[in-house]
Amino acid sequence: MEREVFVHVPFRKLPQVREKFISLGVGAEVYFSALDLEENGVEEMKAQLAPMVEAGLAFTLHAPFMDLNPGSVDPAIRRVTMERWLGLLPLVEYLGARCVVVHPGFDHWRYGTLVEEWMEIAARSLLELMDQYPPDILVAVENIFDRDPWVLKGLLERVNHPRVGHCFDVGHFLLFSQVDLDTWFQALGPHLVELHLHDNHGDRDAHIAIGRGVAPWDRIFSLVEATGRDPIMVVEAHTEEDALESLMYLKKRFSGENP
Repeated sequence: MEREVFVHVPFRKLPQVREKFISLGVGAEVYFSALDLEENGVEEMKAQLAPMVEAGLAFTLHAPFMDLNPGSVDPAIRRVTMERWLGLLPLVEYLGARCVVVHPGFDHWRYGTLVEEWMEIAARSLLELMDQYPPDILVAVENIFDRDPWVLKGLLERVNHPRVGHCFDVGHFLLFSQVDLDTWFQALGPHLVELHLHDNHGDRDAHIAIGRGVAPWDRIFSLVEATGRDPIMVVEAHTEEDALESLMYLKKRFSGENP
């Protein structure tokens, strides 16, 4: 494949798929849940990852996200959020990870009247994280329930850090965005550092193969190219079959074949 592509995998599934990653030579975006960090010591987790490291695979990481919120008005929630994200630090260093993806924890229903306060608090949290992460790591803030790009844009402008940017999740955009792709990319294209590539039919977060749902992939890749940026590409399928189909789609696209 001319273009390097990563495949998302939960840490708990590594024993079942590790050899497949090694045989394909595909980089991994490993998701660590809070329970993964609670139930496994650092050395245990390194041991699970060691065969992939020894095979020379590249890594990105996906941070814990359930119930976490870097912009929470509750200091205790913010402390736990930072504890979880900083808990990845030994693994970031061991794997030489290129990027850590985080969820912002924002939704309009809870923070509709507190948008500015949330952005200011979340920006301070991200800057604190960058002070403690290695000097070459990227951090990508993913769109989740965002109905438009403006809160994420405001957050990233407040952070104003060269290694903090946006992870554009195609499936989440299909489900939750109330603006079109052009508007989204006009706002967040300059901040793009990673793509989460998966598809759905607009009714649930199905994480099916690229081209199996309603996502307008030609337009998406055209807009990505127009940014002039070179984002990390991560296939985020929920089955091995859909992951392999997505890899084949990308191989054809970036080799000039018709996907």
